[in-house]
Amino acid sequence: MNASDTAADSYHRYKEDIAIAAKLKLQVYRFSFSWSRLLPDGDVSKPNMEGVEYYHNLINEMVKHNLTPFGTVYHFDHPQVLEDQFQGWQSRQMITKFRDYARFVFKEYSSKVKMWTTINEPNVVCTYFGTLLTTAGFVKPEDYDNFKCMHYVTLAHAEAYRVFQEEKFEGSVGVNTWIAVAKPNTTSVEDTFATEVFNQLHIGSILHPVVFGDYPDMVKTFTGTQRPVFTEKEKEILKGSTDFINLNIYVEGNVAFKDPSTPPETQPFSGPGAIVQNMIKGVDFISFRFVDSEGKRCEKYPTFQIAPGAMRSALLWTWQRYKLPLVVSENGISLTKGMDEQFRYAYYSAFLRSLVSTVNDFKVNVLAYCVWSLIDTFEWSAGYDAKYGIAAVDYEGGSLNRSLRYPTDFWMSLAEQRAVPFVEIPASSASSHISYDKFPLFLMTVALRALVIFMRH
Repeated sequence: MNASDTAADSYHRYKEDIAIAAKLKLQVYRFSFSWSRLLPDGDVSKPNMEGVEYYHNLINEMVKHNLTPFGTVYHFDHPQVLEDQFQGWQSRQMITKFRDYARFVFKEYSSKVKMWTTINEPNVVCTYFGTLLTTAGFVKPEDYDNFKCMHYVTLAHAEAYRVFQEEKFEGSVGVNTWIAVAKPNTTSVEDTFATEVFNQLHIGSILHPVVFGDYPDMVKTFTGTQRPVFTEKEKEILKGSTDFINLNIYVEGNVAFKDPSTPPETQPFSGPGAIVQNMIKGVDFISFRFVDSEGKRCEKYPTFQIAPGAMRSALLWTWQRYKLPLVVSENGISLTKGMDEQFRYAYYSAFLRSLVSTVNDFKVNVLAYCVWSLIDTFEWSAGYDAKYGIAAVDYEGGSLNRSLRYPTDFWMSLAEQRAVPFVEIPASSASSHISYDKFPLFLMTVALRALVIFMRH
C-alpha cells in the first residue's frame, strides 16, 4: 500500500477534523466528493453504498457543528475504468459521464448542501496532471491534448450546472479556476499586450465561456487552431452557466513581450510551471515569470514568499470582467518542518487584509474566503513535505494525530471581532507579536477552508 492510499485518513477521522474546524470558529467546510469512491465502476446504477453513506455522515457532522457544507463535485480523481475505456478527459464521452455523476451527487446530497463548485481547477486538471501522466509514461505525449481536455471539462461543468437548474435543486453552483493574474513588466505597449493575451489564455479560456458562451477573441486568435470549436447549441448551454466564480489564489505573475523568433522559454518542472507552460503553448511572444514578495520577476515558484498583491490582482481582474460574486476557494502557504509558524499567519494576515481592502476600495462582491488547508494533506507530487495545514498531522511518527498550530487565536479572533489580526513577519530572533488592524468585514462572509483529500479506498 502506498502512503497516499491512507494519507491523513480523514475517512475514519473526519469527526476529529470537523471538531478542529468548529473549535477555531470556522464557518464553512469545503470538502470534495470522490467520484471513484461513489461510483467505482463509473456507473450510476452501481453506487458504492458505503461511500454514499460516508458523505452523508460527513455532511451531518458539519451541520451538527454549525458549519456550512461547501461541496466540490470533482477534485482531480475519477474511476480508472473511464481511463481504460476512453482515456478520461481526452474524450468527449467524459462530458456525459460527468453530467450523470453530478446529477447523482446533487440528488443524493443537495437537501443538505446548498453551495457547490463543479470541477476544481480545470486548468490544473488538464495541464499539470497531463504533464504528470506523460512524464510518468502512462500516456504518450502525442496522445495528450490539454486544450481538448479543457474544452471538455468546461462543457462538463456547464452540463452539470444545467442539471442543477433543470432538476430544480436548491442552492447555487460556481465554476472554479486556479488563477495567477499577470501584470506587464513595463508600461510598453508590447508588454501590456502580451500580458492581456496571457491572462485570457490562462484565466479567460475557462471563465469566459461559462459567462459569455465562447472563448475570448484573443484565445481564438492565438490558439484557435489548436482547440475544438463550440457548436451553437454548446454556446447556449455554456452562457450564464455559473452563479459565482471560485478563485484559487496563491501567486501573481509578470509578463514581458519576447521576440517570437527567439527560442521558446521553459519554466522549471513544477506544478505551477507546468500549468503556465501548457496554457500558453504555441504563443511564442509571452515571457512569463512568477512575482516575489518585492514585486520582481523570479525564476522559481515563490514558495516561501508573502506577496499579497496576488489577492488584489486576482479579485480585480475577475470582477472587472465578469461582475459575478466571487469566492476565494483556496489560499494558503506551505512551510517545511522547522520553519517559524508565525510566518504562516503573517501570510494569512497579509492576504486577508489585501482582500478586505480590495472589497472596500472597489466594492467587489466577495462571498467567502477559504483556507488551503485545515490539515496537512498529501500534496500530489510534493507528497507530505508541503505543510499547508493550520493543523498539523503526524505523518513522521505514523500516528496521524492532529495538533493545532500556533497561534490558534488568529482564526477565533477573526470570527469574533470581524477584524483581521495584523501579524508581523518574524525575524529569526523576533518574539511573536499580534496586534489588530481594524478592517471592517461588513461586505464579506468569513468562511475558512477545510479540505479533506479523498483517495480511493
